[in-house]
Amino acid sequence: RRERLRSYMMDNIVIESKERGIYEPTPTNTLRKWANELRKTKRDMVRLRSCVQYWLLSWRLSHMVVPAEPQSMWERKGQLDEFWSVYHDRSRILSASAPLPRAASGHAQRRDKPGASTACGLKWDFDQGTSWKTMKVGRAAAKASSGKNLAPANMPKSASLPSLHKGSPKSTSEMMDEMGFGVSRPRSSRDHHTPHAQVAEPLPPILAGRQRYLQECDTRKNPPRPLPIVIGDDPTICAAGKDLVDNELQAIAAMVQEMPRLKLVDLTNNALLTDRGLVPLLKQLLRDPVKATLQQLVLSQCTRAASHTMDATIKVLRSAGGLRHLDLSRIQIPTQFQLPLCQAIGKHACLEVVNLAETGFTHQELTKQCFAALFSGKVKSVDISWNNFSGDVFEALGSFVVGASSLRALRVANCSAASDICSATDFVPPLSRFLEQLSHDHTLKLLDISMNRCDFRTALILEDSLDTHKNLKELIMANNPLGTLGMRSILRLLSRDHTGLVSFDTDGCYFGSATDNFPVFTYTNPGGKYELQLWRPYHRALLRMLYKMMEFFKLSTGEAFDKAAYKVKGQMVAWAHPSKDSIGVWQVPRQGDLSIVFTVERAILKRFMSSESGLQANDFVGFLDNYCTEMKFKPGIRKVIPLLGRYAMLKSDDHAQEVYIDSLAKDFVITLPYLEYMCALSPMHAPRLVERLLPCVPGGAPAHYLSGMLFRTVADFTKSHEKMVNFINFNVNNPTGHYKLDLANCSDYAVAEGLLLIDRWEAAVDQKCSRKDTSHRGNGSHIRNELFQGRELSNFYSSVAEWKLAEHGEFEFDYISNQRPKRTVQVLSDSLWETLLFEVYASDCDAADKIAALRSISHCFYLRTSHMRSLVGYFKNEVERADILIIFYMRIVDMHNAKMFRVRFENYHEVVALQGRLGYACFFPFMQPENAKFHLNLAVYDQRLCASMFVQLAIKEKFPQNLHDYSYRRADGTEDPMPLGVPKSWGDMATIPKEGTFRATYRCAPEDRNFSHRKDIANSFGYFDVEGLTDEDVQWWTGLTEPPEDVLNLLEYFISRYDNVEQPFLKIDGVDGNGCITLRELLDGLEEMGCRKFDVKKGSKTGRTKEQRIESIFRYLDPGGEGSVSRGEWAMLSQLWKEFDLSIREFVHFLTLTFGDDLMDAWEALDDDDSGELTEDEWQTAVCNIGYFGPAKVVFALLDTSDDGSISFDEFEVLEKYRPKRDG
Repeated sequence: RRERLRSYMMDNIVIESKERGIYEPTPTNTLRKWANELRKTKRDMVRLRSCVQYWLLSWRLSHMVVPAEPQSMWERKGQLDEFWSVYHDRSRILSASAPLPRAASGHAQRRDKPGASTACGLKWDFDQGTSWKTMKVGRAAAKASSGKNLAPANMPKSASLPSLHKGSPKSTSEMMDEMGFGVSRPRSSRDHHTPHAQVAEPLPPILAGRQRYLQECDTRKNPPRPLPIVIGDDPTICAAGKDLVDNELQAIAAMVQEMPRLKLVDLTNNALLTDRGLVPLLKQLLRDPVKATLQQLVLSQCTRAASHTMDATIKVLRSAGGLRHLDLSRIQIPTQFQLPLCQAIGKHACLEVVNLAETGFTHQELTKQCFAALFSGKVKSVDISWNNFSGDVFEALGSFVVGASSLRALRVANCSAASDICSATDFVPPLSRFLEQLSHDHTLKLLDISMNRCDFRTALILEDSLDTHKNLKELIMANNPLGTLGMRSILRLLSRDHTGLVSFDTDGCYFGSATDNFPVFTYTNPGGKYELQLWRPYHRALLRMLYKMMEFFKLSTGEAFDKAAYKVKGQMVAWAHPSKDSIGVWQVPRQGDLSIVFTVERAILKRFMSSESGLQANDFVGFLDNYCTEMKFKPGIRKVIPLLGRYAMLKSDDHAQEVYIDSLAKDFVITLPYLEYMCALSPMHAPRLVERLLPCVPGGAPAHYLSGMLFRTVADFTKSHEKMVNFINFNVNNPTGHYKLDLANCSDYAVAEGLLLIDRWEAAVDQKCSRKDTSHRGNGSHIRNELFQGRELSNFYSSVAEWKLAEHGEFEFDYISNQRPKRTVQVLSDSLWETLLFEVYASDCDAADKIAALRSISHCFYLRTSHMRSLVGYFKNEVERADILIIFYMRIVDMHNAKMFRVRFENYHEVVALQGRLGYACFFPFMQPENAKFHLNLAVYDQRLCASMFVQLAIKEKFPQNLHDYSYRRADGTEDPMPLGVPKSWGDMATIPKEGTFRATYRCAPEDRNFSHRKDIANSFGYFDVEGLTDEDVQWWTGLTEPPEDVLNLLEYFISRYDNVEQPFLKIDGVDGNGCITLRELLDGLEEMGCRKFDVKKGSKTGRTKEQRIESIFRYLDPGGEGSVSRGEWAMLSQLWKEFDLSIREFVHFLTLTFGDDLMDAWEALDDDDSGELTEDEWQTAVCNIGYFGPAKVVFALLDTSDDGSISFDEFEVLEKYRPKRDG
């Protein structure tokens, strides 16, 4: 209903404005441009979807664990089959060469059966004994590869063995060839001629090592393990997760003796190994053939390794010059070996990757020495996660990392010492001291700081340190309580085009919240007062961010900062602004307490009010658009892809999605394609996305309309509209009004943030135009009566500009703009205004919706005071009447006639409320201050200014006679008798008291007016356009509540008998009168007229005689006290006459619009009981019931010509002569 009312009114306004040339028709090129932009939006959406899907696929592939040399299943099966075939054939050979006891022989015979168990307890089948490679082997190998059984089940034991030459034992190599164990080799001629003298040739290293391994397994009675080094020809020991024991590893170590090269030793997760098994292997790595080829040594999770293992490892490091990868994670390194180990790592020439996670680095001083040695070498990747570091160790670590020019990856997950944790207020995350050092680093490409209890403060330190880092590509912050503020810092860091960050991991970071004890940095509006404790890394980072903002705005320190107060060890010290070091990092102090104010007004003056910007003083929309474009982050396609990709990973986590959306809701520009894609990713959360990100969408009303189309159902839109209503109804072009905002609501927060920025813009405009300060507290702000959580902000801040907008809480205030229209602008026609008023009256919306509809279109037209006067009459509630006046107050063209609508606020407390909301200076009756009453608290700046203006005006016109009924009560409650009257010195703002209350009424005779001075103060303090304004342009007016009641009674008498007030004046003054009326002449003249209005009726309890009542009329008409009423003073009755006449005509016009031209229809609606007459109480009730809230009492007094307290239809028909004339 509200939208329907708004649309109807807007359509009529646009039609008339185009007809009158106010609005130009929309060019075809503009329509074509809009269509192209819409098409581009859809194209960007498709492109974005493809890019994000590709990024997600790339991310998953990059985090997938893939073997370095993938092996097919068939290759693996062939290797295993060959190994076990050789192993069992070898067992039979050995059992045949040595006679076994009968029981043993029988056991061996049973083992030969297919599917029988082997000596090591494993089952095997002859059918599976195929070779891995096609080799030229003996008869046994050929039978094995043919797929046939090597021996029938009933074949005797001897027949299943390879053929042996009786009497002439074969060499080992010949036996291996027949078994298929070795590789084919050509036989020399000597093999055939001298069979008995054949010399055994050495086996290849792989085969010799395998033979040695099997021998060791036999010796140690261990079943062999089919490790890659045993079953294949790969020179690596890959035994990760094999649960090896010492005997098994010793067998492998013996095998290494036969190997000339070894690239990799991986014993990950073999927790049963001890020094007894590890040391022999490590000693074998010291041999010359092996140590030169060793590249990777992985002992991760060998938790039983002790000091001997560490000693041997250090020796390996010193000897293996080609070692590139060392992993000792989850091994508790004894303290005495930590420093030697790190020194060996640091001195190594080729070592690139070191993993020392969870190795027991706890001692502070020793750990510092270890890190100094560790990072002194050429290591490229270091993992020291899951150790225990204090803040001092982290700080030392940062300095070592900065000095390590070859370091590319660093992992310090879960390293924050618990000893640094205290209360939530004093908690300083230990990692923050390390991150603060990273501002000097430019080599890291990967940083992992997961699980370090990093909150929003640590995230801001990280943002400050890495905001110019071009090489860091990947940031891992998983499982840290970042919350919304912390995530916002990370996303801001990602969105900077000049940083290299393109991948980040924030899984488990979507919990945690900010505390009210710490200041919060907002990039969009960094202005405010900051209380900083510089011993905190977070506060130092925040101060550096402010200095960076100063550089961004191109301000000097004197222009950007104000009210600096620096205290060191309880002593006030002059604040010296820090300087930058050689690489551009601000060197802020590390001790003391600093209170400082960062201002943005001068930045606005320099950046947005220059001639190049082309912005006008009242172009609030242009200012906000330019400011947000400059200050908010708009991630480019390179950065928005990982940003949206990370959001796509949160599909199944509602809470994480909510935090992510809230993080983007501030400090970011989210274009329509971005928003549309996010809604497509999670259609169920589309209402939440639009509701929270709508203020971030650029493009104004068209973009917001298209964003609203993303709602799937009307129910979704209705539910979200309740939360977006303040943003939707926010009229940037006419921000004047009352606001009550929930800052936890993103839409309300955007409205508050926009108004604070507009306030700073208008303050800058005032400063540039050298305007007088008419603000509430004398601080140049246009925000008044500001309350946060029900408390006055003025009790804590000198200006709302010093207050940092909170993330949550209720913010209530009034905003009063300084924009004023020119007197020459076109206003709505009377006919269109009547149409709009009728639509407002006929609408079934409640008053709040009507006001919201009018507010949303208030920037599209200007009004006259007569329009404002009629509009106020359509609202009954005092607050609603005040709201509608405040909304359109700055849209009134002829403000010099403001008294026409001011008189409609009959109750003095309504006027006081308007003064408090609009401002005492803004609502000052500049052109017509007559009969103005004021009650001023001189402790408030603008009320003190108002008192000064009244005194100045009285001095310029007639002092002290124009000030009536004045009094001054001091702050202690005592009354100042003021024997000499109001001090003339109060006309000077500097000398007026700054405490106490001052009351007075201003009255001025027409001949005493100083119109020129009234124009001057209207221009200087009201900012109204008074150029060319003359006395004749002003409609001098008097309200019906201003004069005494007897004056109104006299006027009612004159209206019912004369055409104007000049006629009774001439009759009283006489034909040969002197142009003045004395009290006696007034008494005699009214007696001659037969006026009985002031006769004392029987039973009257007024206590005043007829002469006293007429004398009060005379005193009112003689404000100067000369003892006579001049023709000009008598003209004040004409002002009242106009008010009477206009009130009646407005009432008749309302009846015509509501009931038509026949007054009988209106009478029937008023006389609902068909009694034929209405008493005054019935009249007031009936008029309110039909929706008229103007001065109906005046109309009743006019109609009650018989003075009997009731009116009939015959008396009601008098209104016929006030009917508006129709054309034709």
